[in-house]
Amino acid sequence: MKKKPTLLKALVVSDIRENSWFLGGGFHEATDLMDITALRVNMRDFHSTVCEIVQQSPDVLLLDSTLPSPFVVRMAVHLRDKMPNLPIFLLPDIYGALVRSAETDDAANDAPVTADTVARTILYTHGRLGLQRALLQMALRDDLTGLHNRRGFIALATQQLTWARDTGQHMVMFFADLDGLKWINDRYGHGEGDRAISLAAACIKETFRRFDVTARLSGDEFVALIMEEAGRSAESICSRLQSNLAACTGTDSPYKLSMSIGVAHFDPDNPVTLQELMKQADIGLYEHKRKDRLTASKGRWPSSAPPELNPSNNLATAPRG
Repeated sequence: MKKKPTLLKALVVSDIRENSWFLGGGFHEATDLMDITALRVNMRDFHSTVCEIVQQSPDVLLLDSTLPSPFVVRMAVHLRDKMPNLPIFLLPDIYGALVRSAETDDAANDAPVTADTVARTILYTHGRLGLQRALLQMALRDDLTGLHNRRGFIALATQQLTWARDTGQHMVMFFADLDGLKWINDRYGHGEGDRAISLAAACIKETFRRFDVTARLSGDEFVALIMEEAGRSAESICSRLQSNLAACTGTDSPYKLSMSIGVAHFDPDNPVTLQELMKQADIGLYEHKRKDRLTASKGRWPSSAPPELNPSNNLATAPRG
């Protein structure tokens, strides 16, 4: 018996208030090509929508023309970080086109043909995305940690800041590097140094949310860009990150990990470029390091001590603006 081919799992997202042609049966002629699921969403509950999409884990996401452009852009930015390989398509206003063409009495004949054409186009495009995904993964992701690399971070963070400026959203940037990496490399070898970097990246993933933009810029330098929200202060995030770092190496490890961290704030009323925001956070990072060196010079721990003896979890914040 011939095995039934695996269908492409497609999720159509539409405004709950609208009557989408795609969700009303317009795609019935394409069911031999795709397993199509409808998701009507309340745009006032953005995060629940994102979580629902991630939970359904579609092969391709179809955003209906009933959704407003700002909502579509915001969703695409957040989903790119949570599901980087998910193809996202904005569907055309086929229903509107059919209504406009009703005067010619061709709408009934055009509907299944149009749906089938769109479905086949999506299927073909999805099949061609395999190599592109692999290349994109190599181009935007860091091999060692799985975080975004510098190129990926700049692309995503630039989009986030543009969105933040347009919507009035405050943002926070964290700039960090791993304490004592040279000591680990010198004493235990670069293999252990790579392990320390990987552990630090794992702690960053655990500390920040999946839709925050996190990256390893180079060496032991890490960065994160998040939305500023009530009840989620930069100080509490840094404290949680330091706790995760201290706990992640295990009881048998000869050292405990920690990071020096600088913070900068993005004010949409006085916006700065991504490069300027990174510069401000970098200044905060070196202020943190300066405080650590002052503490060390007072004899709090020997200069040759491992990273676990770094006593400072102070947060250095760059001036706003």
